[in-house]
Amino acid sequence: MSIRQNILLSSANKSVVTDLNNDITLNFPSNLFFKAPNFLELINFDLDCELITLGSSNNTLIVSYINSNGISKSHIVVVAFSSNIKTDYDLAQAVKSSLNSVTYDNYNLIFDVSETSIVNVVTNFKIEIDSSTSSYSITSNLPCTISFKHKDSIGPLMGFGSGVYENVTIINGTSTQSISSYNYVDVYNDSGNTNIFPNYDDYNCKMCLYNSNGNYIPNINNANDTTISLHDNDGLIRYETIGKLLITIQQAMNVYANNFSPAANFSVTHNSKTNKITITNKTGASFGIGFDFQNINNIITSGSLHYILGFEQKSYLNLTTIESIKPSLSFENIFADDYILFCSNISNNTNDINIIGIGNADNIKSNDIIFAVPFSSIRNFTPADSSFYKIDISNSSFSLGYKNKLFNENNINEVNFYLRTLSGRCISSNCQWNALISFQF
Repeated sequence: MSIRQNILLSSANKSVVTDLNNDITLNFPSNLFFKAPNFLELINFDLDCELITLGSSNNTLIVSYINSNGISKSHIVVVAFSSNIKTDYDLAQAVKSSLNSVTYDNYNLIFDVSETSIVNVVTNFKIEIDSSTSSYSITSNLPCTISFKHKDSIGPLMGFGSGVYENVTIINGTSTQSISSYNYVDVYNDSGNTNIFPNYDDYNCKMCLYNSNGNYIPNINNANDTTISLHDNDGLIRYETIGKLLITIQQAMNVYANNFSPAANFSVTHNSKTNKITITNKTGASFGIGFDFQNINNIITSGSLHYILGFEQKSYLNLTTIESIKPSLSFENIFADDYILFCSNISNNTNDINIIGIGNADNIKSNDIIFAVPFSSIRNFTPADSSFYKIDISNSSFSLGYKNKLFNENNINEVNFYLRTLSGRCISSNCQWNALISFQF
């Protein structure tokens, strides 16, 4: 049986006015342990927070160069965060402005930052999802090294991960989630405008409707289209709230009110606590909705609303009210499998770490990650299987310092713990979090 010693981390005493990050730094006494610990385990984790696109902990990059005098220089560039940054273009311009606001010593560096929207066109409407991702590029007029190794790096948000790009004039990030999807629900219905069915780059615009007898209701304007076909000639529409989109859907459904007996009066609402959608016919007449287009009246089209509304890609019949099966995949939930990354320099980036993020050309890789907690489970999280939340620290400088009795008043053992997200978004500065960790010997 192993011997344990538990440590409780808490941000409860931090000032949300002066402490703008979520760090907790502890001085571990030299006599805290009777011998060197070999393992670190997460016992419990609890976080109360909001996620924002850009904030005080995901806004940094480093520029290094050798100036005209042959002297090596390095600058930490901090991107000013603002709630007004809501699109990829906004972010690119903010990074460009921050890079060009630095005074580079005897080296006339000038930067440009651009972004390119990448439409994810699928060829099978049964697997349609998402509208677009983005790719960022940073160019400079003179060679320099751009590093995203800083723990407050903006790299993961822009598709650069924690990479270091040495002596370059241009760097290109990998395709990454468009930040507009955290701020807007995009609706695009090109097929209604071009009369091309299917048009696989349609998204968040279509739904089928059934009457009280369970029969499919054809679209009143175009029999080739689905019953509900939002904004069929308006191009891209960007909704700032899910509520505004639901009002549009509600109005589109009520266009067909007289197809029901008695006439329908549809209400489409959003539960802010569960992030689920409820569709109700207030007159009590039964109705149906459907998203499996190929099985409905031989319709072949794309642009299903099922992800945004939280339904599966099938039909739901003989209803008077229905709540979505899953949470609405909108705004922060557009990144469906986000994780809170519990990070610390306790491992000193040694190979005893047991979490390495792989994706987008190592976009999410960070050797400071010690544990990853699903964002959906961050309130009072206790691991069901402790083996997934236990790391070997026996070869770290933390453990070797106790083993070799290196820590004293002149060599303080200071350890930093902090939180980041898999998506690269910022955990709000007013977050409160606690963690119970256990050292094992």
